Amino acid sequence: MPIAAGGLPIAFSAWWVYFVVPIHGRLRSSREAFVWGYGHYLVFASAAAIGAGLEVAVEQTVGKAHISTLSASAGVTLPTALHLLTVRALHSRHFKGGIAQQLVLQTAALLVICCTFLRGGPRGGRRVGVAVVTGTTLTARMAARGREAQAGTPTA
Repeated sequence: MPIAAGGLPIAFSAWWVYFVVPIHGRLRSSREAFVWGYGHYLVFASAAAIGAGLEVAVEQTVGKAHISTLSASAGVTLPTALHLLTVRALHSRHFKGGIAQQLVLQTAALLVICCTFLRGGPRGGRRVGVAVVTGTTLTARMAARGREAQAGTPTA
């Protein structure tokens, strides 16, 4: 159950981080479009690896995968961190202003990697989920504030 409690927020957050900012306005040159397009190899590979890592974590927990807890944890956390960093490089960096906004996804990725070494191994999936949801929520709030500022509406 803890793996599901961490895996579901990771999956939802990966989706949310990807779609929280509009990118269509940034793809104005062939160079930007090629970097964005080929960068999706990492986005798709990391998303697939998250799912595979969750399967490995389940198999390790029930005793079918004969690997260490650290390896099973890394199978989830490292692809999650790669996804966050890749999405940041392709999308989010264009819409962030200020150092605090620029560091949200990198900090979330670092926290996710740190979850690899926390006690509980794959059963610590909730910690990974909390780290990803926190980074995602902060990113969404900052994107909403940016859209409100562009529209000229006051922020709450």
